[in-house]
Amino acid sequence: MISIVETKNPKLLASLAEDVQNLHARLYPETFKPFELNAMEEAMENLLQDPTCRSYVAKKDEVAIGYVLCFIREIKENAFHFNIKSIYIDQICVLKGYEKTGAGTLLMNQIESLAKELNIQKIELDHWSANTVAASFFRRRGYGLNKERLFKFL
Repeated sequence: MISIVETKNPKLLASLAEDVQNLHARLYPETFKPFELNAMEEAMENLLQDPTCRSYVAKKDEVAIGYVLCFIREIKENAFHFNIKSIYIDQICVLKGYEKTGAGTLLMNQIESLAKELNIQKIELDHWSANTVAASFFRRRGYGLNKERLFKFL
C-alpha cells in the first residue's frame, strides 16, 4: 500500500531528488549539474521556506519512494489578463524500481485534491522535452500543451 504524506523535511526531499537530477544532468549536461547531496539539501531547505510551497512524499511500507513539490501562485489582474491563481508543480519524481506502482498518480492526485481544497481550477507544470517518460505520464493524466518556450544557444 502506498501512502502520501506532507513533508517539510529538506534532507528527505534531497535524497529523493537524486534520480531526477542525474537524469536531467545526462539529458542536458550544459544546464544541469550532477546530484550533490549537500547542495541539494540546501536548495530544498530554501524552497521549503517559501510560504506558498507544499511538498508531499509517497511511501510504500514506510519507505519514501517519490515526492512532489509545488507552489501556489497568484498573479493579480492587470491590463493584460484577469487574476490567475494556480498550483505550479515544480518537481515530481518516483524512484527507479518504483515506477508503474501508482506512486506518481497518487502524488498527482494529492495536488489535484489540494487544488480543489483551495478552490484553484488550474494546475501547471512543465518538463524538459527530452524527458519523454514524463511527457507521456502527464499527457495520460490529461495535461496538455498551453505554451511553448523556445531557446537558441549562441
